[in-house]
Amino acid sequence: MFSAPPSTDREARVIHLGLEQLPEIEVVIRRSPRARHVRLHVDDLGTVTASVPRRFALRRLDPIVRERADWLLGVLTRTEQAARATEVDLDGGGPVRLLGRWLPLRVTEGVRLRGRLDEVSGCVELTVPPGRDAYEVLERWYREEARRVISARVEQWAGQFGLRVGALSIRDQRTRWGSCSHKGDLSFNWRLVLAPLWVLDAIVVHELCHIEELNHSADFWALVQSRYPQHDDANEWLQTHGGALRISRPRQHRFERPPVAGVATVPRSRRRTRAQASGTQTQLF
Repeated sequence: MFSAPPSTDREARVIHLGLEQLPEIEVVIRRSPRARHVRLHVDDLGTVTASVPRRFALRRLDPIVRERADWLLGVLTRTEQAARATEVDLDGGGPVRLLGRWLPLRVTEGVRLRGRLDEVSGCVELTVPPGRDAYEVLERWYREEARRVISARVEQWAGQFGLRVGALSIRDQRTRWGSCSHKGDLSFNWRLVLAPLWVLDAIVVHELCHIEELNHSADFWALVQSRYPQHDDANEWLQTHGGALRISRPRQHRFERPPVAGVATVPRSRRRTRAQASGTQTQLF
């Protein structure tokens, strides 16, 4: 099922849609004093949420959701397809993504957790202690690899531009790939290590340019373009593939069609923004 099972600590409603592929759907209710209309949202996990006015009678929600049944089916199908692209089957031996490539994976049991890339065989080797979650060990290795790779790229590009850089941190930011503080401290999303190196470099150069231009002015974009002409291509690549730069466990799937979650407002008073339409990364840099 797409949505989480009913819970006693939240307001939820199962609505019958009558579609062959989606007979019913659970909708989580969120009451908002600022809401004027019913707003349906589908997140990355396929949970359907309805934001409604505070005194909204829930019996009125059923026909509204049924009206959007085809939309929900399409969004949930695309959400599932996007989730499938992030799945790594560790029990089945991978493969795993690294710098835009798919590499074979070997998981063994050992006393000390360890991850390494065998440069000779091109195989990622993961040692998982008994009782430890292999996916947690894999993410830990990715973070370490991201720090190693990104630190080296920052050093190379900063040296080429003659820039002094502050502290470097690797984080799990949900809505951005990188950031730069007024002190020149840089922060990057560890998931960049899953992307091709030329895309990672575009983010590194972007943030380094902020050391000189801490804004998104015309001067800043001119500086980025002069230093990394592929920046626009990287931006486009991330818009298309950024949502797949994650790792998740395999799960049971119901539908087989293509990409991405979305948002709809009932009635629809304005167009959806790109961030609302993606349901994944909402801010590229």
